[in-house]
Amino acid sequence: MISPSTNRLLSLVAAAAVLPLLGLYGLMMYIATPTPTGGMEPTVALIVYIAMTVIFSALITVALNFSRQLSRQAKGEYQTP
Repeated sequence: MISPSTNRLLSLVAAAAVLPLLGLYGLMMYIATPTPTGGMEPTVALIVYIAMTVIFSALITVALNFSRQLSRQAKGEYQTP
């Protein structure tokens, strides 16, 4: 059993993990964007946009769910998924 103060800290860490994920998502979208001097073909870029959006949405959802669960445990509320 983890102490409530450690749960609160880990909850903040899990929530803060979303910011680097958003930065990485932005970088991947920038890299995949077609430009006049190079880049991907527009059709391939669209596939990359969709795939990266799904992947990063899932990762952000998992991080936020972990954060919420740790926050609930810090308050003494035990809820199984």
